[in-house]
Amino acid sequence: MKVTPADIQQIGFRRAFRGYDRHEVDAFVSSLSETFEELMKENRDAKERIAALETALEDLKRKEELINQTLVSAERMVDEMKRQAQREAELRIREAEVAAETLTRKARDERHDIEQEVMTWRRRQIELVEQFRGFLRGIEKSLDLATESVHREEAVIGTPRGA
Repeated sequence: MKVTPADIQQIGFRRAFRGYDRHEVDAFVSSLSETFEELMKENRDAKERIAALETALEDLKRKEELINQTLVSAERMVDEMKRQAQREAELRIREAEVAAETLTRKARDERHDIEQEVMTWRRRQIELVEQFRGFLRGIEKSLDLATESVHREEAVIGTPRGA
């Protein structure tokens, strides 16, 4: 059974010849009614505060869950970004290796072409030297023939006039 401050105020006691002092009982009942009213108000305020705190607690729990989900999501995103960066780095390394191989192969090919050209020019040089030697031998033979004919003439004519 619920008792309200008004119920306490309405309580009536029978009068007895040698009973309690009516003024004291009335004062006590009045004091008890006020105390009970204060306690009920405090209880109501406490219940309201508890309800507000429970609401705030639920709100904080939702926020905590949201923060945890956000944190997990951020961790996943960071992990994915790391994996993506790793894949991208590996791809760039492979591209660089392919480019380096291509440049190396091109440099080898150019070197080979230059070496072939140098060999061709050396052969051409040898050919020219041989042609020039042949030309010089031809001139030498011509000079030998010219001096031979002068020597033959001298032998036929005799000793040279100035001698």
